[in-house]
Amino acid sequence: MKYRVIVIATSNKSAAQAIGNPRQQSGQGYIREIYDAIEKLRGDGNRVNLIWLPRDSELKIQKTAKISARDATEPYMTPRRGMIKAKTTILNRTRADLRMERKLPDGVGRHSRRVDSALPGKHTRLLYDQLSWKEASVLAQLRTGMARLNGYLYQIRAAPTDERPCGRAKETVEHFLFRCLKWTTQRKEMFQSINEKPGNLSFHLGDKAASDGQEWKPDMDAVRATIRFAIATGRLERR
Repeated sequence: MKYRVIVIATSNKSAAQAIGNPRQQSGQGYIREIYDAIEKLRGDGNRVNLIWLPRDSELKIQKTAKISARDATEPYMTPRRGMIKAKTTILNRTRADLRMERKLPDGVGRHSRRVDSALPGKHTRLLYDQLSWKEASVLAQLRTGMARLNGYLYQIRAAPTDERPCGRAKETVEHFLFRCLKWTTQRKEMFQSINEKPGNLSFHLGDKAASDGQEWKPDMDAVRATIRFAIATGRLERR
């Protein structure tokens, strides 16, 4: 499966929190397997989003899926093709329920919410639609914080330390983009392509800062310059 938009919905809040903000904890091996599976999908050009849905506000599409799954186990049952009207009703209801759930769950997407005050918002989809699959994969790592940087890899026990090989500081997205001395040459080119707010994490990632006004929109030149920097370093590639 390639070049698809994949949404994983779960009613298990603990699982969503663990995947969105991993720590040293029991069951970490399973979290690592999920992370690897998501990375494989992203490597094939897919976009993967994880959404937590409260148990007490179950969407109609979830109930329908459970009923269909149960019916499919009955003897002599054959797959049934749903009616178009019913399918449209379910999709419309799903969209309405998701619009009502404007607040991202606690502990999930903490890095993304910190750099982007507009989340959840339509600009995210518009942002990725303008990028190639490789560019989108790199940007997704930087925006979510689930990147191949030691700061995150150490949390999921995929790296022996959370520091850069130089040992100077924790390797976070911000450190990687703006402070790591190893990438000075590549960083100079990135800053030369940006006319305003150099070193502002939200600006570089196409995110809305709290100080931005209503007329705000992502600066794609800055976003592309940041992506080119990340690709040029090779740091976010699978190792």
